[in-house]
Amino acid sequence: MLVSDDGRITFRVTDDLRGLRAKAVAYAEEDTAMGNPRFRDPIARIDEIALATITDLSLGEIPSDIADEERLWVEIWTSGGARLSPNEHRTIDAAVTQFAGLTGDVTGIPVFRGPERDMHLVLASGASLRALPLILPETAEVHLAPTVFPIVLAEAQEAAGEPADVEPPRERAVVVAVHDSGVDSSHPYISPILVGSESVVPGVLGSADTDGHGTQMAGVAAYSALADGIAGGLLHADAWLVAMRLLETAADAGGDPERGVMWAERTVEAVQVAESLAGDRPVVHNLSIGADNPAVGKTDRTSWSIAADVLAWNSGRGRLLVVAGGNAETITDPADYPYINLGPPHLQQPGQAWNVLTVGGYSALDQLTAEDTSMGYPAPLASAGQLSPHSRTAIVANSPIKPDIVMEAGNTAPGGGLENPDAQGLSILTLRSTAGGSGSLLRRTHKTSPAAAAASNALAQVATTHPSLSPATWRALLVHTARWPDAAIAQFPDQRDLLRSFGYGVPRVELAMASDSNRPVMVYEGSLKPSQRAGGRPDRQADFIEIPFPEEELHAIGEADVELAVTLSYFAEPTDNLTRRAYVGGRLRWDLQGPTESADGFRARINRVVHEQGVAPGSGSYPWRIPADVRSRGTLQHDHTSVQAAAIAGSRLLAVYPVLGWWEDAREGWDKDLPYSVVVSVDLGDVDLDVHALVAAALLPITVPIRLPR
Repeated sequence: MLVSDDGRITFRVTDDLRGLRAKAVAYAEEDTAMGNPRFRDPIARIDEIALATITDLSLGEIPSDIADEERLWVEIWTSGGARLSPNEHRTIDAAVTQFAGLTGDVTGIPVFRGPERDMHLVLASGASLRALPLILPETAEVHLAPTVFPIVLAEAQEAAGEPADVEPPRERAVVVAVHDSGVDSSHPYISPILVGSESVVPGVLGSADTDGHGTQMAGVAAYSALADGIAGGLLHADAWLVAMRLLETAADAGGDPERGVMWAERTVEAVQVAESLAGDRPVVHNLSIGADNPAVGKTDRTSWSIAADVLAWNSGRGRLLVVAGGNAETITDPADYPYINLGPPHLQQPGQAWNVLTVGGYSALDQLTAEDTSMGYPAPLASAGQLSPHSRTAIVANSPIKPDIVMEAGNTAPGGGLENPDAQGLSILTLRSTAGGSGSLLRRTHKTSPAAAAASNALAQVATTHPSLSPATWRALLVHTARWPDAAIAQFPDQRDLLRSFGYGVPRVELAMASDSNRPVMVYEGSLKPSQRAGGRPDRQADFIEIPFPEEELHAIGEADVELAVTLSYFAEPTDNLTRRAYVGGRLRWDLQGPTESADGFRARINRVVHEQGVAPGSGSYPWRIPADVRSRGTLQHDHTSVQAAAIAGSRLLAVYPVLGWWEDAREGWDKDLPYSVVVSVDLGDVDLDVHALVAAALLPITVPIRLPR
């Protein structure tokens, strides 16, 4: 069943239509013994009934008056998933192939097997699409296929010099898999750290990077201090590399985009191959490509984003996927900034996926070099700490906060009708592919592609530092350090604009890897069953985790301001079936016992929320920066606040509790575990107190979690 913005409902009738027709006739002609029309409840609310159109099935993406001769690459979503037998899959595949034959010869149809839908990539004419609801009744939805445009590389200033030596990462360090246009495996800064490379493009053997974008992203993903390493003659690599070629070619400006690709299927294959090449090392997957999302404002999810969510869910084990949020339209007039960035178009797919780390762009680069000035570059557009002129933003909607974080994406200096993004002081140093015969090993880059690669590098550093922790915890540790620059807060005084532009802010990698004496960081990894059944009734549970803040010591500095921060991270199981009550099987939320709440009062407050789903959590906690109902929409929930030290003195309970999803309605979901990670920190700033040792000692005897009584 699909519900459009104007209230129309599109549904598939799987049984004989005669039963529905008979009820409609009885409603019109027969009364019950009480004098009411028969079948009043199911029929009376239907104002009009008609066969679905292609516009209905596509949620408005494809108009009903599409011209007969127009040809579109579309995804036909049919019944599918593990519940269908192999014979049922083959029958539906054959029907879709027969439909595709109405437009032209069919040599093979790419299919992505989702959780409950099979998604077939088909080139279809307007005439066949208008007839599709009648001739292919297995169809649940139809959507325009993603169109990934070729990467157009701007010319940039070359940086020359003697190659530096390369110090590879430690043997067990994390691998960053760069899913892009391949890599220059002979590059002297790539070859010492390249674990493997492969192509998943049909008919393309090898992963040679003929355009250079993949090599650029590999440089940012592997080296966090490239400029310093080049200057000092020794490059330290933060991660090993695997390079996967997903793109056929970069082409020239104005070239044809890559069409006819089932990006969901290709991405799944690339992830599987990359992990086989990485061996037993952990992998961070970087995807610095994307496509416009025609589902924005409707269902938001696409086959590509569903595939990304399924990959990151990974049967509950978690997997790290980092995705670029996408690039804004070119800004040549300074007066258009940041209004063009606020969209549309909004975030590219698959960046809307719940489980991926979606990365937008900001810029700290606002100083032109002497060479930039001599070349006549105008003044930089963004001030340090503001939104990058290259970055897209999310739509304001009742959906998870996206992007999750922002990283350096470069600045511009528009003038003379040009964007001018390539000034040395406004762009990012990275590696140049030598495939074209260039003598330079380096070049400049910009936009959200390198921002995503930088986030992958940061996650790799965190994961290498804490190899025993889970992917959900690695993600939480990085996002836990994210803050909004002062310039960003001034640029977007409306918090809705701030969140959809910056997400949770700019992470600080060095803080994500360690605690300090006056900044203890506490990590808890747990799991709960959101929809456990007992005796035919739901037995909903919450976890209560005791946080032992030292009481006497914090009271002693009672009026000093301290920063309290909490981050919850988990991966949710998605569905591609829009008839489910929710997109994910189950969600989680967190809350912290407030300064004036008793432990029993806090448990009672959370108990009511858990057992009476839909009840607001109420107040009683701290003055967090983000409203609870806003931060709790996604699988990454981070917040922080500044309070007096006395307000957190003594042990506090932190609750992690479920918000029901489609697991509640599915028998297979009743006993599923939802793993999660919680990170809590308190930062005393300039106060000289070894609170880390006090908290560490107090944590030892605590047993967690505490289950809610039934």
